[in-house]
Amino acid sequence: MGDINRLKILNEAAGFNARNGIMLTAWDDGFGAVRVDLTADHVNPMQLVHGGLYTAMLDVALAMTGSFRPAPEPLTPGLTLSLTTQFLAAATGDEGYLIAEARRTGGGKSVFFAAGEVLTPDRRLIATASGVFKPGRPPKLPV
Repeated sequence: MGDINRLKILNEAAGFNARNGIMLTAWDDGFGAVRVDLTADHVNPMQLVHGGLYTAMLDVALAMTGSFRPAPEPLTPGLTLSLTTQFLAAATGDEGYLIAEARRTGGGKSVFFAAGEVLTPDRRLIATASGVFKPGRPPKLPV
């Protein structure tokens, strides 16, 4: 199974990411990226994208940065130990979509560190985060 198929498996899994439209777009050693196509469900009463979406996107992207294992090793997304998010600007549903990109910044075998940002399609910075993670166990995915 190639890495494209592995992204497909993760993106087709039911649960929080699917419910919120969080799709993995890139996953490699030290890097993770996600995209969310914005809908009316992503905005707050002020019609701004909810900060919880930014945080969720960053959590997923950062956790992936230190968890990559090439096929045929099992998929092992990271587990969050600590996540600090900074909200820098607002986005609206009119942006169309948002992306989060993250990079591993350090650590070892049992714990790793990562940092990332949420960006609009024109690369306007919306939020940043840094965190501490550990490699997880392979998730139970539908066959």
